[in-house]
Amino acid sequence: MPDNEQTLPKTKLSDLILKTQYIKEISLKTPDAPHIFTNMPSSPNLTVTVDVNAQQLIEGEANFDVTVFISCVSTNQNSQDEDAVTIFSLHLQYAALVTFPALETSNLEELLMVNTPDLLFPEIRNIILNTTKDANLPPVILQRIDFYNMWKEKKRNYL
Repeated sequence: MPDNEQTLPKTKLSDLILKTQYIKEISLKTPDAPHIFTNMPSSPNLTVTVDVNAQQLIEGEANFDVTVFISCVSTNQNSQDEDAVTIFSLHLQYAALVTFPALETSNLEELLMVNTPDLLFPEIRNIILNTTKDANLPPVILQRIDFYNMWKEKKRNYL
C-alpha cells in the first residue's frame, strides 16, 4: 500500500499565506535587580531553549496557529562553591496565523514546523535583542536556529 505522503501533492513554500504574526506572551525577569547592575559579568552564561507548536484553528480547514517558544536564561557563576545567580530570564511566545491553498498536502507538517518558524525568526531575533538591550542587560543576538533538525529530532523522540 503506498504511503499517504507520497500520493498527496506537495505544497510550495510560496503558497503559504502568512496572515499575521504577533507576540502571544513575553516576560522578562531580572530577579537580582538592581544589584545585578553593579556587578554585571562581562560574558555571562546564556541558555536558550526553543520549541514549536502548530494548531489547526478549525478542523477541516487549512488555517493554523504556529507558535515558537523561546526561553533565554542568563546566569553568572560567582565562584566554584556558589550556585549560579540568574541575571535575567526572558520567555517569548511568538506566533503566526498561516493558511494554505489546500489541507491535503504531503509536506504540511514541514511547512508548519520548519518553514513557518524560519519565516518568523528574523522578528523573533529582533524582539529578543531589543528587549534585552532596552532593559540594559547584555544583548542577546540569537544565531540562526535549525528548525529542520529540531523537527526531525522531535519526531524521532516521539517514535
